[in-house]
Amino acid sequence: MKKTFLIITAITFIIASCKKDNSSSVVKTQEDPNWIKLEIPNGNAAYAVAGNIDGTLLVTTKAKAYFTTDKGKTWQESKNFNGPIQGLYASKDTVLALLATGGLELKGTLTASVAQYYTLDMGKSWNRYLDYQRAQKISKPIGIVQSAQNKVTYELKYNTKPASANSNAYVHGPTTILRDGQSIDLPFQVRIENLYMDSNDRLYVAASGNIYNQEKGDFIYNGDNTPAVVYVSRKALP
Repeated sequence: MKKTFLIITAITFIIASCKKDNSSSVVKTQEDPNWIKLEIPNGNAAYAVAGNIDGTLLVTTKAKAYFTTDKGKTWQESKNFNGPIQGLYASKDTVLALLATGGLELKGTLTASVAQYYTLDMGKSWNRYLDYQRAQKISKPIGIVQSAQNKVTYELKYNTKPASANSNAYVHGPTTILRDGQSIDLPFQVRIENLYMDSNDRLYVAASGNIYNQEKGDFIYNGDNTPAVVYVSRKALP
């Protein structure tokens, strides 16, 4: 009887040890303390953002429009534009989809213009914008935003270089975000397409999901499986 008791005790100890070892081998992915990362599967790149992560967030990608009402856990496709929408222009309850991209004219600012569609419910449904004269006049800078509270300007610095001598092609490095002209530290190395700031002064970074190759100094294209990525600051930025 004593021998049987010792065997049972030994088996119990071994099982408990195995459970302890298994649980300790699980590695949990630590979230960044300052940024929330949202991904839209197969979106390739995020180009424009409107709305708010706490309510309805609207994002346009390489070809389509998506919205989420659960902070990016799920995304609903609402419109196929068959091409990137470079900007989203919000006016009260109306959001206009800006189709074209202007050159680096005037102060060297890249702009989105020409309203083709609009939504009254933050991207859940879309209508064609028929005021053609006004559509040509609406424009919005790409990659430049200003905080509502302190009027601090955030803008993109595109780090590009010629692919080779006498070449019109460019190699893109990770994009830098400048705050009043000074670069800010970022926990990600991505090609950023646009910036957006909500009414709570949280910054949204619309970016490509391509992976940066540090050794080659360029991005690796992952094909149709590449997600569109939006980084959201957890707190209001100064």
